[in-house]
Amino acid sequence: MRILLVSDNYPPNRDGVATSVASLAAGLRESGHDVAVIAPRTRTPIPTRGYPTYLAPSFATGQGGFRFGWISPKTLERLVELHKPDVVHIHTLGSLGLLAARLCRRTGLKSVLTWHTDLLAYRDAYPILKLGIPIMYAGGLLPDNAGGVAKVLGRAGLAALAGVDVAPHHRQMLSSVATLFDRIIVPSPKTASALREMSPSCVPCVIPSAPVRHGPLAPASARRLREMRQSIHSGDAVLAYVGRLSSEKNLDTLLQAMAHQVLPAVPAARLNIIGDGQRKKYERMAEALGISHAVAFAGPAPPELVNHLLGPSKVLAHPSLTETQGMVIAEAALEGIPAVVLDGALDGFVVKNDQTGYAADSEKCFGAALVRLLECPDTRHRLGSNAKRQATEYTPAQYAARVAGVYDELTFPQ
Repeated sequence: MRILLVSDNYPPNRDGVATSVASLAAGLRESGHDVAVIAPRTRTPIPTRGYPTYLAPSFATGQGGFRFGWISPKTLERLVELHKPDVVHIHTLGSLGLLAARLCRRTGLKSVLTWHTDLLAYRDAYPILKLGIPIMYAGGLLPDNAGGVAKVLGRAGLAALAGVDVAPHHRQMLSSVATLFDRIIVPSPKTASALREMSPSCVPCVIPSAPVRHGPLAPASARRLREMRQSIHSGDAVLAYVGRLSSEKNLDTLLQAMAHQVLPAVPAARLNIIGDGQRKKYERMAEALGISHAVAFAGPAPPELVNHLLGPSKVLAHPSLTETQGMVIAEAALEGIPAVVLDGALDGFVVKNDQTGYAADSEKCFGAALVRLLECPDTRHRLGSNAKRQATEYTPAQYAARVAGVYDELTFPQ
């Protein structure tokens, strides 16, 4: 089968969406499918991956590591004619994703969307989404329904001017965008439930992404790893956080737990923070809490180094409440590192409570679970071994096979 993947988020950006797209592309190729990718170009070269990758001119948005990529409709049409895909799989609702969605709708190409991100939950951390969601809505539905789009946008604008919560209007817009696609994939039951609540007619397919397995490090990467290891803690009581340093990741709660629960119980505890973003803000917070000596900010890590940097850690601390899956949880599991998550909605699927980690139902329980795993090596080893076995058994090829099953349903209906 010939598949075209389109994403506004792709390596070298380091987050779950980029990782998921790279994992799917690798798995599809390994399974014998003909795959190509359209993604934004960055200044950092992307290693050859064994499949065509068309990189669109782009610029940084200043919102995390996200970029605005742009190609003309005619260029996209030429790429589609060149690759002749049976299915176009769109992973984001940015400029490239919406352009591809419009092309599919106009030409009748089969389209799939993976709903990776809880856009409603991200609006507080990224206020640009309060404008971005209406743009996604208008970009997806214009010009076919200009009158209806104008009414919805008008009602949302009046609500905003009146100081009324516009979330219901944004929910309606995203529900309409969801109807543009032949199938929607979500990475967890949590996301499926949220999508069905937003769009009752939607029946998403739940398929979790698989973490990427990286090969031997190139010499430059090995040198970078040695440099980064010098800036992080090691020992028998090390926690790790991996992700963007931004408010939607709830890093404040982790630092508070470190100061008020973890260090009082385990004075030797240390925390490695791997990622980029509002670093100065969180360094100041650690200093104000009196825990700077126990917190190391390693900075951003290339994807191929993350598992190596997780190695010195005993527990992954994952305080975010906005994840649809949390790819780093699976990446840590591959290293035999159990996770403590604060989002109870991830319990039973991403993390199996007291089997592969702990899913806390409050901030107090979150800190207590971190302490428990640092104090109990036997429990930590049991949970880590279970997590590793579960993660090892789910490969990019298996992930791709499940996604390809969705493609088959579209192209070869029963």
